[in-house]
Amino acid sequence: MKIKNLGWSTFQMSVGDITLLTDPLALKESGLSFTKVKSDVVLFSDEKLLGKENILKEKGLVKKVEPDHRKSLIEISSPGEFEIGGVMIRRDIDAPFYIIDETKLRVVYMGLVDNRLDIGVTKDLGDVDVLILPIGNGSLFIDYDKIEKILNNIDPTVLLPCAYKKDDLAIGEDIKSREDFIKFFGFTNVKDESYINVTPAPESENKNLEVIFLN
Repeated sequence: MKIKNLGWSTFQMSVGDITLLTDPLALKESGLSFTKVKSDVVLFSDEKLLGKENILKEKGLVKKVEPDHRKSLIEISSPGEFEIGGVMIRRDIDAPFYIIDETKLRVVYMGLVDNRLDIGVTKDLGDVDVLILPIGNGSLFIDYDKIEKILNNIDPTVLLPCAYKKDDLAIGEDIKSREDFIKFFGFTNVKDESYINVTPAPESENKNLEVIFLN
């Protein structure tokens, strides 16, 4: 699976003949640059969009997000299980995040979670290869203490941070930076990449979390 960050909390995941996109509306509202992108499935995590249909059309994003391998886009904004092109996408009723499975690979996209998140729902998610997590803290997202508990519960192989302070950001005046995050947690294994190709990680009792910022 190839994963790119298009900005803010918007990620493009490509595997086989399917391309997934996360929260394009959040990128538009952030004020950051938003270039045209192709996708087959679009995931929305914002609770204000729960159960809504035709979100891209309603929010004026039809020209920004176009179908890739399919004639029309599939929008998912509700809990359920969805099997599309060999990829299983799951969102539980009591959880605001998505679990994305492709063969033996598991990605958890936490989305636009804030401090109301019940940490209990992040337990027992199985072997997670990649966790995509907002780290901006402040009034918009989960705080560092909850992030620490989430990381302990999920224990991912790779952490892809998103939604943190950047130039030209139009929202979240109290958003924290990547430097704030790295300093607080004392991470030393931090990389910058333009994208990553993810394969299932071999089982290991002593795996070291790899933190990768996609730019």
